Amino acid sequence: METPDFPRDLERLFNPESVAVVGASNAPGKWGFMMPMNILGGGYRGGLYMVNPNEQSVLGLPTFGSLLDIGAPVDLAILTIPAKKVAGILREAASIGVRNVVIVASNFREVGAEGTDLELEIARIANESGITIVGPNTMGIYSSTSSFCALGAPVFPRQGEVGFISQSGNLGVQLLSWGRRRGIGFSRFVGSGNSANTEISDYLAFLGDDPNTGIILLYIEGIDDGNRLLEVARRITPHKPIVALKAGRGEQGRSAARSHSGALAGAFDLFKGMFEQAGILIAGSTEELVDLAAALSSVPLPRGDRVAVMTMGGGWGVAAADACDREGLELATLSESLVSELDSFLPSFWSRRNPVDIVGNVKRSSHFRVLDSLAKSPDVDMVVAMGTLLGKGFFADNILNTVVRPVYFLARLRTTRLVSFALAITRGLSKSWSRRGERDQEGSGGIDPSEMSKWTDSAIVNRMKALMEDERKPIIAVSVNEEESSFLRLKGSRLYIASSPERAIRVAGKMVAYSRFRASAGPEPDAPDLEGDSG
Repeated sequence: METPDFPRDLERLFNPESVAVVGASNAPGKWGFMMPMNILGGGYRGGLYMVNPNEQSVLGLPTFGSLLDIGAPVDLAILTIPAKKVAGILREAASIGVRNVVIVASNFREVGAEGTDLELEIARIANESGITIVGPNTMGIYSSTSSFCALGAPVFPRQGEVGFISQSGNLGVQLLSWGRRRGIGFSRFVGSGNSANTEISDYLAFLGDDPNTGIILLYIEGIDDGNRLLEVARRITPHKPIVALKAGRGEQGRSAARSHSGALAGAFDLFKGMFEQAGILIAGSTEELVDLAAALSSVPLPRGDRVAVMTMGGGWGVAAADACDREGLELATLSESLVSELDSFLPSFWSRRNPVDIVGNVKRSSHFRVLDSLAKSPDVDMVVAMGTLLGKGFFADNILNTVVRPVYFLARLRTTRLVSFALAITRGLSKSWSRRGERDQEGSGGIDPSEMSKWTDSAIVNRMKALMEDERKPIIAVSVNEEESSFLRLKGSRLYIASSPERAIRVAGKMVAYSRFRASAGPEPDAPDLEGDSG
């Protein structure tokens, strides 16, 4: 569709002083119920007008028969009405000076010729009237600065610096929910839907200039004007990272995209070339999109590609090394002085190379010292720490598995051994505690209760954050238990915690690529022409 040339007011879209919900309803399950409920639940403090000629009040608020009856300025109208009624309401909105409209309804371009005609009609009305349409076929918008949560699902994002533009409202809202569980804060979200008269580039340009947005995520099924997207992105990526997940990579995916949003999902190689030219990071999956958002919003960019890996066991170190090969990262070479420093407190049979295998050392103060040594080394650009975050249930699980289960089966199967078992455990604990965590000749550390209480997960997270602040190097943690470590994110730890070495190294590789791009940002070659391409 032809790009309109009227000036847009996206500031009022994301920070409206007054909002009208057309089709507002008291019936749970309807869009006209969910949208105002979530606006109220998000804490929006501006004017909120309910429009429905068949209701006296909606959700306890007085109801107007039409937009014309409100008699006050309306910055944003949200239309939760059937597709065939949208054009008439758009004319009403235009007559009272509404500049932004969110159209929730589907059954437009994505369903065929009749729907395409409807969409062309509403685009024509909006273009003639200077109205920006979000959608149709959208799940709404979110803005942290106005506590405005006009979403079609009860999802209330954390406030933060990540802006998110998604052609799929459903997927976008789901990723907002994932982000909340991962401790990711969002500044803005918009489900662009069918983009009747607004391109992704329009929102992208706004977020690029938005002081509240530091990172931008894109979920793209297809675009009409790839050259404009490239032009806008080039202005942004030298100072803000953009991460894109391009859907519809194969023929079946492209067909699904056409039936979903009516998007022209061009051949992926063309998009990939355009993204690389513009410095846009490409996420390979929804999980990676969220991973990159979490990492970019919580750890500094690396200055180089030399990775130091700390691991509790050799296998994870090998997995990390393989991942480094795939991502083009270098395992940092440990200097003689660094090896000597680690020798002073690690068991004599530690790996003495990178990955730094601390051979299951349970003395957690040693973990701190390894992190310190690696992060402060001039030969290391980033650290991946695997196995040092245990999760709040780790010790309870271990007591259950190492003590309670054996006692249970001894009581059932070997009753006569219970007393000798208890004595052996008591003697072992006494001997271990008496060593206060010092290594024996074999190198294993004893259990020191004072150290267990001091060197908690939270303490390690705080140390990692302090090291990143001081050294300006990223530290990526890989948890023993992804679910158990999630509580650290919800406490606002602002640390990227990966669930596997492969995911950690994958993210590290993308961060290195973006760091290199920023260091060398300059004029880029022309993009492949994607306009009108259907793949």
